[in-house]
Amino acid sequence: MMTCSPNLLKNLGIKLSMELTKPKLVPEHRLFQAILVQALEDALNPSNFKKETYWKDDAHRWFLENSKDFQDVCWSADMDPEMIRGEYLKLVKNKKIIFTKLQQHWLNYRELYRLYREAGSKEERREIKKRIVEENLKKLS
Repeated sequence: MMTCSPNLLKNLGIKLSMELTKPKLVPEHRLFQAILVQALEDALNPSNFKKETYWKDDAHRWFLENSKDFQDVCWSADMDPEMIRGEYLKLVKNKKIIFTKLQQHWLNYRELYRLYREAGSKEERREIKKRIVEENLKKLS
């Protein structure tokens, strides 16, 4: 049986909690189930630390994008990806998964920094650097 934090189970609701705590006999199913649980933990994380915010966003996008990787992990966990994603979307709709103002700042910062690294000229970098400074000033206010 998969062990999940009580806070996670409380937030997930009955349907998804029951599915995640159902005993899996095949070790590979438990492994992939653990990946889903970690992604759900990351998506529900209220922490405002930068790295944890990045993990939260990565998990959030993973559920929303419904990629082949997401589908493969769900099927490998012996779980229906449509059910998992549907329950995740309910969490978003019910505002159990939200991004705080500081988390949004960190995500804006990450995107600006990505643009900075990809910039093709010094002028582009200079402009993006100004935007990064402005974003950091917003965080302080």
